[in-house]
Amino acid sequence: MVHDLYRIVASVVVILGLAAGARSQDLDPERASFDPEIQFVITPFGAILGDPAQLTELGSGRTGFTYCATTPDKDRGLLLMASIVIPAQGGADGGGHSMVMTVDQARVFAALLRKAPEWARIAAENKVGLFSKPIGDVIGTEGEAEYLSVRFVSDAQSNGSVRIEHVLGGITKAFGLGINAAQKFAAQADHALETGLAESPAAAPQEDSEKSKLFE
Repeated sequence: MVHDLYRIVASVVVILGLAAGARSQDLDPERASFDPEIQFVITPFGAILGDPAQLTELGSGRTGFTYCATTPDKDRGLLLMASIVIPAQGGADGGGHSMVMTVDQARVFAALLRKAPEWARIAAENKVGLFSKPIGDVIGTEGEAEYLSVRFVSDAQSNGSVRIEHVLGGITKAFGLGINAAQKFAAQADHALETGLAESPAAAPQEDSEKSKLFE
C-alpha cells in the first residue's frame, strides 16, 4: 500500500474541471496560515486542490505545491502522505513526490517546520550570513535506505529558508520553502493528520479467553 502512495502525482491533484460553487481564491505564496475550507486555489500553472504551500524543487528550479492526505496501513497504523505536486511548466511534464510518515513522524515533521521563524530570527539578529544546518531527522538517519530531514538555510544576507531532503531508494529529492510556506505546510499536515485520526475507527478490544468460550 505504501509503495502505491509514492506513485500518486500531480494528475490526482491538479483540477481539470472545477466544481460549481466550490470555494476558491488566488494563491498568496506569502501567506503563512492554512485554511481548510478552501477547496482549491488558482496558480499560474492551473488550479490546485486545497490550500497548498508553494515551494521550489531544488535542482530543477520548478515550482511545486503541497498536498496532504492520510491513509490507514494494517502494519503501521494511520499514515500521513505529504505530497509535492509539480505542475507542467517550462516545457517539462508535471510530476510529484510523496513523503509517507507515521503519526509520530508526521508530528515531528510539522514541529520542525514550525521552528522556522525562530531559526530565521536568530540568523537575522546574529547576521549569520551564508549558513546551512540539519535541524532534525524525521525518518531514518543519514546513510539509511530512507532518510527524511529538515534543514535550515541562511543566505548571504541572513534571510532564512527551509530545505526538506528526502532520500528514497538511493534517489535524493530536495525542496526549498520560505519561512511562511513552512508554517503553512506544517498546518496543512497537522490538519490532515488530526482529521484522519478523528475519522479512524477505534481499535477493537483485546480478546478475552473466558468470553471467547461463550462463542465456541
